[in-house]
Amino acid sequence: MKTLCFIGTTITCGARDRDALGWAGRLTRQFLREGHSVHHYNLGIPGETLPVLAKRAEREAKPRLEGVEDALVFVEPGHADLALLKDSRRRTDATTFEAHLTVTMDVLDGMAPVVLVGPTPVIERGTLLPCPVTGEMIRYSNTPINAVSRRLAALADERGILYLDLFEEMSKGTAYTASIEDDPYGVDPASGGHKLIAEYAHARLASVMVADDVADNSIDG
Repeated sequence: MKTLCFIGTTITCGARDRDALGWAGRLTRQFLREGHSVHHYNLGIPGETLPVLAKRAEREAKPRLEGVEDALVFVEPGHADLALLKDSRRRTDATTFEAHLTVTMDVLDGMAPVVLVGPTPVIERGTLLPCPVTGEMIRYSNTPINAVSRRLAALADERGILYLDLFEEMSKGTAYTASIEDDPYGVDPASGGHKLIAEYAHARLASVMVADDVADNSIDG
């Protein structure tokens, strides 16, 4: 059985999905419907920054992945780090962000192959809003989010790991934008957005699942 472990923030935990699955649960459900032997752990915490996520990643992933031979671990740095403060600085500066991400991936890579999950596009609101976690006044802009997405793609390429480019993929058409329209921050998708992310992730991971099935059948034979 393949174990899928999702470590991330609001997008990972599936906030605003009326079916209470999020994209991680939807992805797992689709694999099950296709006959794959798979289950998942969702370790998403809404509004968490990467420095905080990095502190818990090993502690929470280890008991779920230790001794597991067939697993993937998904890492999703969230939008909380990319929020812009009143003076337009990023809430987590680029150096701190990348340092904590590198440490997190290094630790998790020792447990299972890592899949890096990029940030989704946002609807840019014209006013600052209080952060629901800290109360800081924040706003979001697609310009720094796109820049981080491109940097994450480069990091994934350097490490030879799979990258789910949610910014590029969810920017296509208007369906994903429609799913975040009624979120006050223009960030968190409703059910339709989670469905789109799951479909994209499924397409990217399909070859991995098929290859694993072939390997399992060879062993069984």
